[in-house]
Amino acid sequence: MSDMKDEDDFRGLFKALPKDLRDELLKAVEESSATSMEEFLSEIFVGPCPQCGRSNTRDCGGAAEIEDIALGLCKDCGHSWCLDCGRTVVKGSVCEHWRICARCRKKKDEFGDCAVLPWECRKISTFKTLEDEDAIHTCAWCDKRIAQDTEVFSLGAKARKGIDLKRYRGSTIRLQLGHIAKVVSAIIPTPGSPARKAGNDVLFMLCSEQCAKQLRRALLKENFTIV
Repeated sequence: MSDMKDEDDFRGLFKALPKDLRDELLKAVEESSATSMEEFLSEIFVGPCPQCGRSNTRDCGGAAEIEDIALGLCKDCGHSWCLDCGRTVVKGSVCEHWRICARCRKKKDEFGDCAVLPWECRKISTFKTLEDEDAIHTCAWCDKRIAQDTEVFSLGAKARKGIDLKRYRGSTIRLQLGHIAKVVSAIIPTPGSPARKAGNDVLFMLCSEQCAKQLRRALLKENFTIV
């Protein structure tokens, strides 16, 4: 009887959703490879692991010693990350974005909320993609603005095994470096571009040789191959 009630509640909730959202959910069900409701919910609310790219993920709501529904956990590689902003979160700690929020001078209500969703905040979200022009004139390592009349350094690399960047071709993304919990901006070359023909899966723009050296060392630790 309990299962039937849960199913009736779900049907009622589904019918109450706007038609465009219902259509999106039905499309997601059709395209999903999930074999259980748990796997499907993970695809929708958690997504693939940003560390290894696999889809065997879940939230940490019932995970031992974590129990935080706002964190994602990869069952294959053990990587955990914040579902609100995308940052890597070490087991037993809280996401860095909370400290950033606390230091932010934006006006907040009595609960400390500024009404800007974490994944939409330019200060904390690693999900934000950059405009192409911004990516070219912003240092991938130190985030310093690169003046248009100054020299720009570039660094190309092959992505580590297990990362699928096909859907990002021709755009820029915020790439998470797990070992130092740092986010860098990366350009994903299109298939016919000179950078891609040279073997680059990702391309980084930098303001100096020093920043290029530091990023190179970081990428090697992340199992990227420098081209």
